[in-house]
Amino acid sequence: MISNPNVIARLDRLPWCRFHTIVTIALALGWMLDAFETNIIGSVLGQVAKLWHLGPTQSTSFVSAWVLGMAVGAIVFGYFSDRLGRKKLFIFTLIWYAAFSVITAFSWNYYSLLACRFLAALGVGGEYSAVTAAMVEFIPRKHRGKTAALVLAAFPVGGIISALSAGVFLHYFPADVGWRLGFGLGAVLALFGLWVRFAIPESPRWLAVNGQVAEAEKIVNCVEQAAVRQHGVELEPVVEAASWIPPEQPHLGRQIKELFTRYFGRLTLACSLNFAQASVVYGITAALSVIILPVVKVPAEKMPQFYLMGYVGSLAGSLLGAYLLDAIGRKLTILGGYILVTLAVFNLYFASTPSAVMIGNIILMFCLIGTSNSSYVVSSEIMPVNNRATGLGISVAAGRVGAFFAPLWLGAAYNQTHQAGWSLLILTAMTLPGPIAALVWYFKGIEASNRPLEEVSGEGENIPKFPKNGRE
Repeated sequence: MISNPNVIARLDRLPWCRFHTIVTIALALGWMLDAFETNIIGSVLGQVAKLWHLGPTQSTSFVSAWVLGMAVGAIVFGYFSDRLGRKKLFIFTLIWYAAFSVITAFSWNYYSLLACRFLAALGVGGEYSAVTAAMVEFIPRKHRGKTAALVLAAFPVGGIISALSAGVFLHYFPADVGWRLGFGLGAVLALFGLWVRFAIPESPRWLAVNGQVAEAEKIVNCVEQAAVRQHGVELEPVVEAASWIPPEQPHLGRQIKELFTRYFGRLTLACSLNFAQASVVYGITAALSVIILPVVKVPAEKMPQFYLMGYVGSLAGSLLGAYLLDAIGRKLTILGGYILVTLAVFNLYFASTPSAVMIGNIILMFCLIGTSNSSYVVSSEIMPVNNRATGLGISVAAGRVGAFFAPLWLGAAYNQTHQAGWSLLILTAMTLPGPIAALVWYFKGIEASNRPLEEVSGEGENIPKFPKNGRE
C-alpha cells in the first residue's frame, strides 16, 4: 500500500510557478519538433516527386509509410512509457527519430526514403504517446486544460518553421540538395531540444501509482518549496486520504484488456476523434501538394507558401481552442470544432483558383488543429494514469489507420477521375466519426474542466481527496 497518497492532491492544488513554465516549454518544444518532422514532407514532396518522376500513388505513399510507423511507435512506445516512465521515453524517442532524420537526408531512391520515413515515424509516434500523457500529469487542475492545449499549439509553430525552411532550401539550393537539407535541419533541431528534456523530472503521478512514493514526494516537495519562494504564501492543506493500493505492474495484455472493457467508451471516443483529425491532417498534407495545387497550376517551388499560410491559420485556431477549453468546456469545444472541420473540408470542394485554395486551406487548418489539440487534451484526461500512454497510443494508432488510407484513397480517386473534387468528398466522409463521437460524448460523457484528473479518469474511489476550492 502507498502510505501517503496525498502527493497527487498536493501536486494538483499548487499555484502556477516556474516549474510549470519550464515543463510547459519543454513539452511544447518536443511537440514542435515532432510537428517539424511530420510536416516537412508536405513542403518538399512536390520537389521530390518531380525529381524522381513519381506518380500520385507513389508520392502519397510517403505519407502513408509515415503514419504507419507512427501507429506502431505509438502503441509500442506508449506501453513502455506506462511501464518505464515518461522521462525515459521522452529522451529515447527524441534520439531515435533524430538519428533516422539524418539518414533520411541521404536517401538515394524511392524505397530508401520510404523506409527511412517509416523508421523515423516510430520515434515520433512514441513522442505522441509520452508527451500527451505527461502534459496533463504535471499541471494543476485549474490550469490543466489551457496549458495542455498551449503545449499542443506548438505543433503549428513546427509546421511554420518547416514550411519556411523548405521554402528557403528549395529556392536557394540545387533541387536535389534543398529537400535533403530540410530533413537534416529537423535532426539538428531535435538534438538541440534534447537538453530541455532533461529539465523535466519523472511524472510524480506515474511514480506514485507505481509505488515509488519517496521519489514522487521528493519532486513534489521541491515544487512546493519553489512555489512558496516565488509567491511568498503558505499553501493550503490537503485533506488526509486513506492508504490505497497502486495498480498492478503494467503488462500489455492486461492493459489492453482493461481499456477494452472498463474504458471501452472512453477509448472509442479517443479513437474516433483521432481517426477523424488524423485522416484530414495527413490527407490534406498529401492531397494539397500532389493533387489540389497542381490542378490549380501552382508550381512546386511555390507550394511551401500554401503550407505556411495554413500553419499560420492553425496557430490562431490552436490559441483559440486553448481558451475555449476552459471558457466553454471540453464537450462544446470538441463538438463545435469537429462540425466545423467537416464543413471546412467540404468547402475546399468548391475552390478552383490558387487564391480560393489558399483561403480554404487557412480556414480548414484554423478549425482542424485547434480541434485536434482539444481532442488530445480530452483523450489524455479521461485515461487512467497507469494506462494513459497505452490508451493514447491505441487512439493514435486508430488515427493513423485513417491517416494511412486517406492519402492512398485520395490518390487512387484522382487517378481514376482526374478530378480533385472526388478526393475531397472522400476526405469529407472520413471526418464524420469526429462529430458523431463528440455528439455522443456531449450527452453521455464527463466534463473535465477544473475537475481533479483522477476524478475525470474514473480511477475508482481509492484516490486522494482534494481541497475544497473550485468546482469539484
